Amino acid sequence: MQTVLKEKVNVDAVFRSFKSDSSTTRSGWEHKRIEPRYVKRKGGEVLKVKEVRRSYGQRKGKRLQIHFVIHCEDDRYFHLVYDADKIIWILLYEFDDQMLFDEKEINVEIQWDGLSRSKD
Repeated sequence: MQTVLKEKVNVDAVFRSFKSDSSTTRSGWEHKRIEPRYVKRKGGEVLKVKEVRRSYGQRKGKRLQIHFVIHCEDDRYFHLVYDADKIIWILLYEFDDQMLFDEKEINVEIQWDGLSRSKD
């Protein structure tokens, strides 16, 4: 089962600029040079990323969105999206378990006017 979240989050990530000789470093394509480490939700919850299960880039015209399937502590799985044009992160879904979502590519349209709004 999956839960739709569609929430903007802050993400601590490593951005790599060049290919590393390390066998543990995934490099090459632009989306493989980005590695999310922590996801910070508005409510204060911090998700520590144990593993990036899958990542893929998706073009929206000239824009690039990068999708990540992440495995966090407490065996929680999420679909996370980075929009390179808008420079924002969206936590899209939480999955109960890994299921078969590693093979699923999801088309996402991010609507954002550039202004931060508080729902408080």
